[in-house]
Amino acid sequence: MSIRSSKLLIRACTALVAALLAGFALAPSAAQAASSGVAIWKDPNSIFNGGRAESSSSGENLALLDFRADGWGTRAQLQVRTLDPAGYWYWKNTGPVCFDDTNTSNSAGGMTVCDSNVAEGATYRIHIWASRSGTYKWHNYSGNITA
Repeated sequence: MSIRSSKLLIRACTALVAALLAGFALAPSAAQAASSGVAIWKDPNSIFNGGRAESSSSGENLALLDFRADGWGTRAQLQVRTLDPAGYWYWKNTGPVCFDDTNTSNSAGGMTVCDSNVAEGATYRIHIWASRSGTYKWHNYSGNITA
């Protein structure tokens, strides 16, 4: 192999490696491709009493977990950031109110998973709260999530 052929081969390999690296660097990461969020409620007087909600799959699912069989259940609902015709933004409830209680059966091995539907590109959040016999307490919100 001549020196000229060797230099051409080295340049071709270098160009190929550079193209592959650029392709991986510019491709969206898993974190960019799918957005998720978590919200937690907790009884401030109890170490174990609380619940957790997670939304993933771009707003298509809401998974709830109630931590303890103490009579307090966990409820959550997605809220979409909406522009009012008057020009201000507000949070609008969307989809069903999802419920999980360790005192009752659930759909996903300890968790309850509810179907939700948030339009692609919309900003939403999770509103979570504790409930027992019509009483509501200890609510919280996730950070903003992009569907």
